Amino acid sequence: MDTLKAMERFSDHPEAKDKILKLVMSNVELPDIEFEQMEPGLRNNVFIHILFDNKKDNPTGSDAALIKYLPGAFVPLHLHRGYEMVLVLQGEYIENGEINTPGSLIIRAPGTTHSMRSNTGCVILAMRDIPVKQLT
Repeated sequence: MDTLKAMERFSDHPEAKDKILKLVMSNVELPDIEFEQMEPGLRNNVFIHILFDNKKDNPTGSDAALIKYLPGAFVPLHLHRGYEMVLVLQGEYIENGEINTPGSLIIRAPGTTHSMRSNTGCVILAMRDIPVKQLT
């Protein structure tokens, strides 16, 4: 599998069960889809296109979406009560200070925390099996 770079693990942190794979790919071209503002006042300059949302039927249900960060976007610290998978499709997506570019596949383990931002803007595909708990 020469298209995969090394997987990183951080053993001294709760994030030790996280997996980060760097897939070789360029920016993904998205169809012309509409995004709406996501959690105004909490997530600054972040927009969402929902793919599915099981939280409407079950408050602890899963969801998946394309999420667009405008330049300067920021999401404050939150706790993952379940798994989250993020695939960076376009731009630079920054989690806990680590820059992720197109092809970065991030799998967050339950119990991990992070904040996110983008200086230049980005689009990610995100899926959570349980909603997060906001910490700030």
